[in-house]
Amino acid sequence: MHISQLRVENFRNLANQVVPLSDKVNLITGANGAGKTSMLEAIYYFGRQKSFRTSKIKELIQQGKPYFRIIGKTELPNHHIGIERREDLSTQMRLDRQPQKNAAHISKIVPVIAVTAHSFQLIDAGPAFRRPFIDYGTFHYHQHFIQAWQRYHRALKNRNAALKQKMPTAAIQSFDAVLTEQGHQLHDMRRAYFAQLIPILSEQLQRLNFPYTITLSYLPGWNELYALDAYLTRHFANDLRMGHTRYGPHRADFTLTVDGIEVSQRLSRGQQKTLILALYLSQIALISQFGHTRPLLIIDDIASEFDALRRNHLLEQLMGFDCQMFFSSTEADFFDASLRRHAFLMQMDNGHIR
Repeated sequence: MHISQLRVENFRNLANQVVPLSDKVNLITGANGAGKTSMLEAIYYFGRQKSFRTSKIKELIQQGKPYFRIIGKTELPNHHIGIERREDLSTQMRLDRQPQKNAAHISKIVPVIAVTAHSFQLIDAGPAFRRPFIDYGTFHYHQHFIQAWQRYHRALKNRNAALKQKMPTAAIQSFDAVLTEQGHQLHDMRRAYFAQLIPILSEQLQRLNFPYTITLSYLPGWNELYALDAYLTRHFANDLRMGHTRYGPHRADFTLTVDGIEVSQRLSRGQQKTLILALYLSQIALISQFGHTRPLLIIDDIASEFDALRRNHLLEQLMGFDCQMFFSSTEADFFDASLRRHAFLMQMDNGHIR
């Protein structure tokens, strides 16, 4: 899958324009503040229906405008997709010019992976920043994931509300059966996904000449020695005191270590970025294999954190990936001449592509 054309209206500082895109490498250059990251953000929003920079819709709408709109054409498969968000937070989506209410359906069609400055949160932030990585990969890996996720979180929301209101024990525990059934399904899907991801990550790190052996470990969110319903019962008194459910798949996480030491304490910033990129490349490989479509890869400020030698080796490896790619850089010449021949160059200037 690739996006052949993107039209943006009233999105951040971008001029209203129609942008033709290469099905391989798209390089966006320009000075700081020219709109490079905003263009990548628009592409990301087109596929994910969210921003990698903010959760506030009003920050995405140009000042004085009532909405933003992103319309794109995809090929392999061929679709026409439109997304509009308004100041009142209402959403309109269209798939092949027909109203579409299911955002997950569009996400399946346009899988997007982004490596940005925020991606370092995979390493140095808490579990809440790592779970989306787990869930996005499992969403594309297993066709029933989204249904189990939605059922689990509906039951979790109801149980937490009952805990907060200090309702009778029987009323609170009436949600445990659904939590347990859907929770174990989520856990099984995530565990199967990680079983596929771990060896692929090892291969990607070898290709990138990574100097350490990384151990990737999945944490389910509760002690697996117990069934989830038994664990919820075991910790019910503390849940009631705290007013929320403290254990379950909603607390899932993963760790990255080198010889038992967290990578945040062992790796340089450049090595951390290489590891993050390897994680996302592994995810792309799995989505391509099990989702039967090629994800888009976005890398914002690709030149940062790398010296010239490491950067050139990284780019050579990326050229071997069979997917549409979008890179931003302040330097138009950070590609060498041979790599530039494979790239569609876009110069950003005050929100316009020249």
